[in-house]
Amino acid sequence: MGGTLLGMHVVNACLTLVTLGGYHFWGKAKIRRYLFGHTSFAGDRFAYHGTGKELYQGFLKAMLVFGIPYFLLSAAHTFLDLPGWIDVPAQGLAGLVLFLYVPVAIVNARRYRCTRTSWRGIRFSFRGRTADFLKLYCRGWFFTVLTLGTYYPYFHTQRQAFLHSHTFFGNQRFRFTGHGSGVMIPFAVTLFATYAVLGLCGFALALQLTNAGLALLLIPIVLGPLWIWLRGQQQRYVWNHTSFGAARFSSDITWQRLFTLYLGNLGLLLVTLGWAWPWVTVRNARFFSATLSLHGPADLDRVLQDTTEASVTGEGLSNLLDTGFDMDA
Repeated sequence: MGGTLLGMHVVNACLTLVTLGGYHFWGKAKIRRYLFGHTSFAGDRFAYHGTGKELYQGFLKAMLVFGIPYFLLSAAHTFLDLPGWIDVPAQGLAGLVLFLYVPVAIVNARRYRCTRTSWRGIRFSFRGRTADFLKLYCRGWFFTVLTLGTYYPYFHTQRQAFLHSHTFFGNQRFRFTGHGSGVMIPFAVTLFATYAVLGLCGFALALQLTNAGLALLLIPIVLGPLWIWLRGQQQRYVWNHTSFGAARFSSDITWQRLFTLYLGNLGLLLVTLGWAWPWVTVRNARFFSATLSLHGPADLDRVLQDTTEASVTGEGLSNLLDTGFDMDA
């Protein structure tokens, strides 16, 4: 499977170069159809119905809504001799445009991808309102900054609750019952250790100690595994509190397995100078699908097709900064 994916990537890269980037969207849709078509649940495979034309049109719309305004505001001082009282607010507005882009892209990319994904001929859908998620996103980051990061577990859980509980399969919705307090202890340990390690490194550099270089090694050696451990804790908690009807999802991710996955992926990419990316993609897909299961009675016969459609603008927004939702998040 990795070899086939590599061939597809090579062909897509060549055609993208020949078309000056235009084929990128058709190549992306082709890769998604291949990956979804090789992912199955209960013996039936998923299907992806998005097209390159939709992705291209969404990208153009996203450029009009966010890309061009951001470029004009951020680069105005490069072409014009603007006084400070104009340039500073312009840069602030550019930052605001970039900040608002992310939540809009997350919601609308999820909406588009859900409506273009099906299983047993029935499509998924996402019915969350962009305005509601935008309020949640702004409030969450405000309190996260205000509390020096300690509010982030609650913000992260609220964000996942919004995305999961507004996702439907046909006419049946997913539900989420998690709370930020469920991941507060792992996050507090990780945050405290991060502050301690960064403070120690800063102290060593400020005093120009002879072992300052060794102190910097604490960042990848200590913080790397620690943040991977936190990611595993968060993913397991989120999926263990997600349900569909009377059935509940269960994740058996452990930090050891996740660390081994990431370490193996890094090794493959370094040894092959990036050529192993298709195998990394396959490894990730197999890992997260193998660690996720659904337990309990799920009356799939009661699921009816939903006719909700979605704009492709959000998918285009996602392409701008590669922001979107992942099924393993």
